[in-house]
Amino acid sequence: MAGATEEDWTDWVATQAPRSADPRDTYWFVGGPLDGRVRTRPAESVAPAVVKHVHLHEGPKIVHLYDLHEVAGHGGEYRLRE
Repeated sequence: MAGATEEDWTDWVATQAPRSADPRDTYWFVGGPLDGRVRTRPAESVAPAVVKHVHLHEGPKIVHLYDLHEVAGHGGEYRLRE
């Protein structure tokens, strides 16, 4: 920006600054086949109370249910249902 004024520089910096991404909530899976996995979703969307994981293979299908336990409004944990 050769010959730019202070005002030009301020305007340029403002337009080049990265825009903040939409805030996202984080959800961890605890137990079962999804243990340790992490998922995010937009903060304004409602997370399902139960997640069903179906494992298909040559034998019978295996179904695991995970229940949501919210954490202070910033996501939560999906814990394997016993």
